[in-house]
Amino acid sequence: MRLRSLSSLLGILLAQAPSPQGGDGCGYRWYTSQSTVVDSAPTYSWVDPLTLNGGSPNILSGMGDDNFVGPILLPTPFVYYWTSYDKLYVGSNGYITFGRGYLAASSPLLPYFNRFPNVASPNEWIAAYLSDLTFVDGDGQPVPGARLYYGTDAQGRFVITWDSVPYWNGAAPGEWSGRNSFQIILNPADSSITLQYRFIQAGYHSSYANGNFNVVGMENITGQFGLDIAAAWPVPFQEFAIKIYPPRVLSCTVTDAQADWSLNPRSEGIFILRRGNAPPSIQAGILNTGNLVINNQIRSSIRIRRIQTTGADIYRDTVIFLANGNFAPSAALIATYTKPLNTNQPPFTSLRTQSFYAINRVQLIGTPADGNNFNNEIGTEVVFCDSGQVGGQYGRYILRYDDGNWDVQQELGGGFDIAGGMTFVMPQDMVIEAISADMLYEDGSPNNRPVAFWVMAYDPASGAVGAVLDSVALEEADFANGDSLNFYTNQNQTAFFYLRRYVIPLTNPISLQAGQGVAVGFRTLAPSGSTYSNFIVSDGAAPISRRALEGISGIWAPYRDLENEDYAVGLVARLAGTSMALNSTSGQSFDWDVMLYPNPSQGTPILRINLPEGGEVVIRIADAQGRIIWQEARNCPAGISKCVIPSGLSSGVYMLGVTYQGYTKGIRMVLE
Repeated sequence: MRLRSLSSLLGILLAQAPSPQGGDGCGYRWYTSQSTVVDSAPTYSWVDPLTLNGGSPNILSGMGDDNFVGPILLPTPFVYYWTSYDKLYVGSNGYITFGRGYLAASSPLLPYFNRFPNVASPNEWIAAYLSDLTFVDGDGQPVPGARLYYGTDAQGRFVITWDSVPYWNGAAPGEWSGRNSFQIILNPADSSITLQYRFIQAGYHSSYANGNFNVVGMENITGQFGLDIAAAWPVPFQEFAIKIYPPRVLSCTVTDAQADWSLNPRSEGIFILRRGNAPPSIQAGILNTGNLVINNQIRSSIRIRRIQTTGADIYRDTVIFLANGNFAPSAALIATYTKPLNTNQPPFTSLRTQSFYAINRVQLIGTPADGNNFNNEIGTEVVFCDSGQVGGQYGRYILRYDDGNWDVQQELGGGFDIAGGMTFVMPQDMVIEAISADMLYEDGSPNNRPVAFWVMAYDPASGAVGAVLDSVALEEADFANGDSLNFYTNQNQTAFFYLRRYVIPLTNPISLQAGQGVAVGFRTLAPSGSTYSNFIVSDGAAPISRRALEGISGIWAPYRDLENEDYAVGLVARLAGTSMALNSTSGQSFDWDVMLYPNPSQGTPILRINLPEGGEVVIRIADAQGRIIWQEARNCPAGISKCVIPSGLSSGVYMLGVTYQGYTKGIRMVLE
């Protein structure tokens, strides 16, 4: 885990070695190789991973630091609690998940890993040795000897082996230390699970010494039942086994209808285009995650609103399902909402976009009541996009998941330690022309660094990031050419910081059909260990798209904080079949300009605005700390118009910004 600037109280737990035996409320039982229970205690018997598949084991590629890979298809379905699974996902940090992939990561500043069971995500998973492990070093290169093997042994069991995988340790050479070899064995013949540990060494980062730096256990799909086998397990140890037996008959019963997804199966953000384009199908998923047939009526409702918990809905619809004894355990339903969606949703921010929540809620009507209310609601982001106008043509859109409003003192940045990125799925047939990004930098700093961007193939169905389609860079010489969004100083007003918006044209436009995707990655090119004075900002305000990525040495995976953060990176794209010139090589704006005179001024300066066509402009004045102290929206005609800046401002330095058709131009205003 790479250390980041995070604020959270340190969770401290006492070390807990595995008890010889234990169980849960559903009847699952575990026994360790130290148990004295006859015929139940397992005998340690390491399965050599090189013998899997008759001597041709699979080596899982793409394993890095804090990521997961999958799905991996199981040769024989495996029954886990009351659900049969035919695939699984493998996490670098010593666990597997069923159903869908999920990143379980930690930090020395966070309460580490949740104990089992826990209704919070992820659920339906098994942790053999949930630790801060890594397959790559501090430079993103593979750690020699670290492998993830999987395959079937001679007994027909499916075996996943973490072989010689170290801990991440920022204080050690290469940022790794220690070695750990352990495996999960799934036996489809009796649904038993065996965890084996060939050796576990010391070597974790010292910050983990007082917390649950490793966790062993598992839980069911609702997170209500599971085995809390160990936490903060003392190391080192070796040649140890734990065997988990399922009950012949489950002793727990659960009625549970889950809001499984909203808009798409991974509940990821989508774009909706205005100006005559057909809105997408509005759908949501419902899953029977209990082990009882549901006979109730099931109400699935969706609402789209600007604010998550307050404010008026701009769309609301409901679908009623009459189960009639047909909604069996593990079965899924898809609610398709038929009410027309009005895509003409004002107002729009300076990005000519507006973000909304699409919240899916499931409710059982009548009895029995839903036994788990923690999974009845799920939401994702809907971004309504308006098009800019160039030469009388509409058709160029900015596809971004952020709201364009930044508080850089509260929200983080990305791409300076590990690469960051976002994924995008085309709502219509489109041609991608450029990358849009917001960056904060210190004016004149010797530590400003260029930023590299990559546009990569992306498969929305599997989530896989593929080959690089184009790469561009934002050089330091171009930093001042971006559109100014805000202006900041340090406490002594000796350093000046600009937040600017850039549009960086691609070398060759990329044509995509509706439903196809791309990923955009970025990295601040600072030498290892050096300081930096610029970074791409991120948006930590809801709604969140769940489309953020992180990349280490070319390995791209879902961002560890994707539930809470979106990067200020997007695409400039036009509808297929339109043709418009992108006027600026630094991509800052369409063809319009502003001028302030006199500047500096001892009186009241005049703002001169020259527009190619009439429209609304928003004028803002911010003080040296970036606080908006005056703002006005006005409709200006095509051509030149003038605006008198209000008097009464004290002498000093201000930032004046003018926003028109989604682009902002800034002027440093000096009053004497």
